[in-house]
Amino acid sequence: MKSKALEGIRVLDLTRIYAGPYCSMLFADMGAEVIKIEPPEGELIRDNPPMVEQGKGGPHDRSRSGYFLALNRNKYGITLNLKHPKALKIFKDLLKISDIVLENYAPGVMKRLGIDYPVLKEINPRIILCSISGFGQTGPYSERMAFDVISQAMSGLMSITGQPDNPPTRVGTSLGDVNAAVHAAFAIMTALWHREKTGKGQQVDVSMMETMVAILEGGIVRWTIGKELLTPIGSMNPHEAPMAAFKCKDGYIIIATVGDEHWQRFCRAVNRPDWAADPALKTKAQRWAKKYMIQEEIEKITARHTIKEVGEMMDKERVANSPILNIQQVVDDPHLNARGYFVEVEHPVIGKAKIPGIPFKMSETPGAVERPSPLVGEHNELILGKYLKMGKEQMEKLREEGAI
Repeated sequence: MKSKALEGIRVLDLTRIYAGPYCSMLFADMGAEVIKIEPPEGELIRDNPPMVEQGKGGPHDRSRSGYFLALNRNKYGITLNLKHPKALKIFKDLLKISDIVLENYAPGVMKRLGIDYPVLKEINPRIILCSISGFGQTGPYSERMAFDVISQAMSGLMSITGQPDNPPTRVGTSLGDVNAAVHAAFAIMTALWHREKTGKGQQVDVSMMETMVAILEGGIVRWTIGKELLTPIGSMNPHEAPMAAFKCKDGYIIIATVGDEHWQRFCRAVNRPDWAADPALKTKAQRWAKKYMIQEEIEKITARHTIKEVGEMMDKERVANSPILNIQQVVDDPHLNARGYFVEVEHPVIGKAKIPGIPFKMSETPGAVERPSPLVGEHNELILGKYLKMGKEQMEKLREEGAI
């Protein structure tokens, strides 16, 4: 059995909702021991759909969420009321043997709890604290409330998303959360590499707004250098044309060309040599400037055919194309299934469930989804007993006192 790349790394995960749990999931999938710390009643997204019916599968009413399952697989779950002094002591004791603390509270909460970076560093100088927040730990916006849609709005992403002349449009998934999570994971890995060389931990401050601005592609320099303010262009590409969704008899197909050679291939695919020879469409800049006219002309052709027929026309000339799959079609997709992307886990309450797997392959240290998400406080006895030598009577007293 091959080893996992992050075996031996221990993460204390204080996060909730999406950005933080997705980040810690990346570590858990690669073999890190992620200890998810929830309040005694469990975290907020245990109520997110889909939910199995109450009473079916088991007695744990706060463990019925498929959403929670998908984000928190491979993690160990304990409960701590961090406002209780005994729970805070448990956290600090676990801190001594951990490598990473991950949190996505509002800035200032960690300090009010008495576990901000100066405190953590004093207890364990090797600790890496990663904080994910809407606007970062400093700056005039730092104390503002923020969720995914706020980061999409404040980053400028919503100003370039959607159809022209329509209201601003949110991307159809919580991109602000997951993008911050992936950037946070990379930042933590660089901090681990630095610690490997120096022995020193550090604080990582991840701003959802900044990570969203970072992925605006050419949007920033189009303004700062070119003085061009991008606006929504639907499914089109801001650099190339044709690259968009085109209407067919039975729906829409994506056709994507990049550069002049692909344009020539496309013209052959639709049997329009006149377009290929047209000097007004010779360069990609010319084609992009005429993107709406090109779309209208192309749809005069594609609208006479089915998606399958247009796809075959494109495939014959090696022009990139794709049907627009719905979620059911994605789950049933033969390519994803041939690569073993989706995984099935057995959850004690939800039962057998198919969830997203690991979106990359590693030849020597592949990750794996080996355990479902934890029940509320499922691993209190395992973790606190193993690392802090606590017995059942001691833990029962802590429960009665509201510490765990």
